[in-house]
Amino acid sequence: MSEQRAPIREVFLFWGEDRESVNRNLRNLTARLESESGMPAQRFRADEDPADDVVAVCQALSMGGTQLVVLEDISSYKAADVAPIVAYLDAPNPGTCLALTSVDKPSPKLLAACESAGLVRQFGPDPKAKTRDRQKWLNEHAAKELGRHGARAEAAAVRELVTRVVVDRPDAHKSGVNALELSSAAGLLAAYAGAEPVTEAMVREIVPAHPDARAYLLADALVGGDDAAVHDLLAELASGSDPANPIAIQGALSRHFQGLAAAQRLSPRPSPAEVSEATGIRGYPAQKLAEQAARIPRGTVTGIVARIAALELELRVSAFARLGRTRDDGQRFVLEIAARDLLALTA
Repeated sequence: MSEQRAPIREVFLFWGEDRESVNRNLRNLTARLESESGMPAQRFRADEDPADDVVAVCQALSMGGTQLVVLEDISSYKAADVAPIVAYLDAPNPGTCLALTSVDKPSPKLLAACESAGLVRQFGPDPKAKTRDRQKWLNEHAAKELGRHGARAEAAAVRELVTRVVVDRPDAHKSGVNALELSSAAGLLAAYAGAEPVTEAMVREIVPAHPDARAYLLADALVGGDDAAVHDLLAELASGSDPANPIAIQGALSRHFQGLAAAQRLSPRPSPAEVSEATGIRGYPAQKLAEQAARIPRGTVTGIVARIAALELELRVSAFARLGRTRDDGQRFVLEIAARDLLALTA
């Protein structure tokens, strides 16, 4: 007996931080309806098309089977903008399937309207999840994506993958970048590992760390006054298949030490929660800022912030930045000099 397919509803809402799953469900729905109706989907974007135009297409009569109307990134609409969609869902056209996608949680009115008229599926953690719960979800997501590509992975490899890819900034969560990057990296690792289990060493060899993540390690080495680690990290950042741009390193260092200065202004020994509240930095980076704030003298951080600010100007206009065969050679020389100065400040 053949498996009975789920009925097509008047509206489907796929939303959440796990953009790969959102996109995959939309692709599956699109393929099914285009196959059954013989008509291509009509596509709209909320940041380009007004809701009234979308509703007008939804209300039009179909000459064939069920027509599919796709509206992506509906969270781009303001509350007033989405009102025509909510009103339409009070009495949707049975000949139309409206598919909505969003990274952010939709407005309560839209969510209620979609639940009443069709099917709502969330992919990803709760937008208000605590740091520990979000980290748990990211680890589970990475493991699931590796499995989806047919790979087996050690627990340490999964943790290393998340550490190298994930950027702990609110904009990365809201845009779904972290989950999407994990999905992409999982596919790359699975292809590389083949029949072998994915190991921590494979992750380090194949997956380049995000510049913010690598610069964070550099900041930690600077605070600790670890000369060897600083120079090893600079060499790693300058080489490999995905070298980091020196100005990106400067920007990440600037964000880190400005966060450290803000942490020190709170109290001599701020808690990670206090650091998160004051800076918006969460998770392990907030914990490290709290630890570093207690370890390093306040005046030292002020000097470091000033030196990193000067580094930006040097990278852009200094004569040293133009040394070498390429501009990149000169900028890396300037970065090495700045690292020497920063180590002297923490000595």
